[in-house]
Amino acid sequence: MRSRVILFGLFVVFCSMVGKADQIPLGDPIIKTGGRGTPAFHPVVPPPVPAAIITSSFTITSPSGNSPATSACVLMQSGLTTSSKSCFFENDISNNDVPFTITKLIFDAPTINPSTVTCGEFMGSPFGDCKVAPLDGGTQVTFFDGSIPFHTDFTLDFEGFPMNFSFGTKAAVVGVTPEPGTFELLLIAGLAAAFAWIRMRTKA
Repeated sequence: MRSRVILFGLFVVFCSMVGKADQIPLGDPIIKTGGRGTPAFHPVVPPPVPAAIITSSFTITSPSGNSPATSACVLMQSGLTTSSKSCFFENDISNNDVPFTITKLIFDAPTINPSTVTCGEFMGSPFGDCKVAPLDGGTQVTFFDGSIPFHTDFTLDFEGFPMNFSFGTKAAVVGVTPEPGTFELLLIAGLAAAFAWIRMRTKA
């Protein structure tokens, strides 16, 4: 009799655990940002070569829906296609020799229910926060509170998306301007040149 009671109790506990597991969503989509793809302390494996991002609007495709875990990231921009095995990228956006800093990364995920999507940051992520919002029957994920300076690399991670899923991606950018000290030097040099020109004209 006692063994039956114990078995019944175990059955009730098992059923309650299954019920709770059903309430926990498994495999929901998630996007994360991070730092370098290979730890700097690894003496044998050379660091991966990052895929260069050269435009502020581009597309990233995950062939398996889980990149880089089970497939590379595919970067498409300006008619060029580049594959990055470790989803490792570098900000190389510039215009007329003016380098740009990325201040936000915005991913559009069409047809994906925003209530199922989460976002986060790995150690070394260039961003401190992210948010998920609905967008035209899909989801928009925005990473902010940070920046990716020109010629700086970073990683991306996509989990739980459908196979061959493509993200329309936008980078909010700002042009890099000279530091305040540089402005002061330019001002002083300009004033000195003007003063020298006035003196030359006076002597003449």
